[in-house]
Amino acid sequence: MFINSFIGSFMLDSKFRIQNSMDIKKILQNTLLPPLDAELLLSRTLKKPREYLFIHPEKKLTKNQIVKFNNFSKRRVKGEPIAYLFGKKEFYGLEFLVNKNVLIPRPETELLVEAALREIMNKESGIKNIVDVGTGSGNIIISIIKNIPRRIREKINFSATDISEKALHVAKKNAKKHKIDEYIKFIKSDLLEFASQRKLKGNVIIVANLPYVSKNSYQKHKDNLKYEPKTALISEKNGLEYYVRLIRKIGKIRKSGRSGQVLAFFEISPEQKKGISEIIGQALPPAKIRFFKDLSGKTRVVKIDK
Repeated sequence: MFINSFIGSFMLDSKFRIQNSMDIKKILQNTLLPPLDAELLLSRTLKKPREYLFIHPEKKLTKNQIVKFNNFSKRRVKGEPIAYLFGKKEFYGLEFLVNKNVLIPRPETELLVEAALREIMNKESGIKNIVDVGTGSGNIIISIIKNIPRRIREKINFSATDISEKALHVAKKNAKKHKIDEYIKFIKSDLLEFASQRKLKGNVIIVANLPYVSKNSYQKHKDNLKYEPKTALISEKNGLEYYVRLIRKIGKIRKSGRSGQVLAFFEISPEQKKGISEIIGQALPPAKIRFFKDLSGKTRVVKIDK
């Protein structure tokens, strides 16, 4: 696909140097970019919705617009995600700011948000703390808060941790964008290390989408992932190193008596179901485990009730 896209970009580049302008219809006909990519890049260039392209196919682009579209195209054919090109990504019906310091939110992570929300609404009187570990862009905890009634929000302490200052900066901007920054305490912390100094009183929900891509898997898909931060993707021990550490930390918190019931929701890769079950069984006996599948029937989320 990228080879064809490159040819398409070259064709456009050559024609743009010859002509001062070209209409929307001709641009879409001449590019070999995938149609959706071309439409998104063109609508972004024109600052118009995609529908505009089909209503006004005769609209000619200015020279500056052509240069801008061509630059977008060149970056796209090299594999740069559209989310980074535009600096934003939709997740759970909300728009989030993203850059190369954070992982791009994925649709499958919405299952994690849904599972956590069901638990929060079922146990609204008992949940006192919600912690998003490895928050990245903040898309998970922000989506949760935006979908909780205000009367419930006021009873819960929300925290979001990340080891990256740059990621926390993005998360803070997103919280402010969605006008809920007053609810979230952002903490620079390696996983749950901050909990060693602070008490998590009452029942706690922990949500996490930690790096779970093994090195082997990354090598197979690196062309599609090369623009995203490796630290937000790759994990040792078949992709489970960070979850091993987090699960052990949860066990220590429970043994210390510093919290009430702990519920955890983690996003995992489908093939990690057996491995994560064994880790939980060893570190958190006798925790209850439940798995959630996505629409394609693949295991994506594990719930731990300790």
